[in-house]
Amino acid sequence: MRRGLIVLLLALATLGAVAATAVLATLATLAPGTALWTLPLRVSIFGRPFERSASVPVLLRLATHPLAAHVVDGRHLDTVHGRWQLAAGTAEGLVATCAPCQVTLAALGPAPLRLDRVQLAIHADGADQYHGTLRLGTSPHTLALRWRGRIDRSGRMQLDAALAATPLQDVVQVFGTTLPERASVQVEGSLSLTLSARLPDGSWRVQPGLNGFAVHGLGTERLLDLQRPAACRDGSDAGITTLGGWLPRAVVAAEDQRFFDHPGYDLAALTEAWQHNQQPGAALAGASTLTQQLAKLAFTGDDRSAARKLRELLYAVEMERTLGKARILQLYLALAPWGEGVCGAERAVRVHLGQRDASAVGPVAAAWLASLLPQPDVLLRAEQQRGEVDAERVARVIEALRPMSKERREKALAVMPFWTPPALARPRAGPPAPASAAAP
Repeated sequence: MRRGLIVLLLALATLGAVAATAVLATLATLAPGTALWTLPLRVSIFGRPFERSASVPVLLRLATHPLAAHVVDGRHLDTVHGRWQLAAGTAEGLVATCAPCQVTLAALGPAPLRLDRVQLAIHADGADQYHGTLRLGTSPHTLALRWRGRIDRSGRMQLDAALAATPLQDVVQVFGTTLPERASVQVEGSLSLTLSARLPDGSWRVQPGLNGFAVHGLGTERLLDLQRPAACRDGSDAGITTLGGWLPRAVVAAEDQRFFDHPGYDLAALTEAWQHNQQPGAALAGASTLTQQLAKLAFTGDDRSAARKLRELLYAVEMERTLGKARILQLYLALAPWGEGVCGAERAVRVHLGQRDASAVGPVAAAWLASLLPQPDVLLRAEQQRGEVDAERVARVIEALRPMSKERREKALAVMPFWTPPALARPRAGPPAPASAAAP
């Protein structure tokens, strides 16, 4: 009996040593070495936590191997996105489900994008080639992206994916889980897209397609009767009047040169900004139209989040239908912030230029005012500290002014370097200086 127990203990010890050796050998296999694509792996060995960086390509090879199905099936992984539940040996291969899940995209701001459910199916085709489906959302609103990937010798994956034409109502319900208007908004049309990326360090290339995009149910028609807020008035009544002259044209030239051609959003500019924002260290670029900027002023606020950008887009598309271009431009000019607590074009003309009639502002002064709009407080403060206008920035607006004769443009460009607005001559806290002559 004693001899049998000794043999059993020795056998168990041997099995334990073999198991430990196997675990350590597996972890050694997962070690990243010179691999560029890694992630932190947390496991428990004999009840003790163990953490190390692991090579993603090696993890994919092991997790999708048929012999690993019984080990992987039923396990879960806790990540910054949420808990992923794993299922192996299915008809689709390895399936990972995260519900709820959140994703943070630097291009869309620091706030995470919340999704009710994300499911990723991975099927190995052999020789470091994979395909599968990425499903977003829950029934009856789901998006399904078919994808295919190939890992090269450097450990990078070339990923290509496509979304077939999908109702935009489903897209809004999937990505708009936190939208206050989620239950009331009605969206027509469809979205399709193709994308490609080189993981982990390549930028995403996206080619979207929108068809029949229209929005109802947000109530933007109430802006037809909007009155100017008290902060945007300057001794005049609350009504919003139409401005003529150079200033409206300068605002379009500075902020949205395709304003009269797009349906509230500029798909080409949005795609270009997305590509730019994927570059490491790149300053984030925006692609908001004047209509989207009005939506931000009137409805959504300006927090940097994917949810706000989606709301802004929906409001902009509906406003194009309910308000029309003329009213949108009129409202934007009446509400836009112009620095130092000033809002509205008419008040900006009085405070920054010392003039009373916004429609009489000349092309140089109009171009300067419009050039402040991207960051009015920052740009105005910088020019006040220097005591001179940023001639290059203003010249870009003058060059984009339409319609404008060649002779008038050349004259404005010639005058501009010698012109200084009253806002730069006065002390920061002082009252606006009276204009001795009309601005050029």
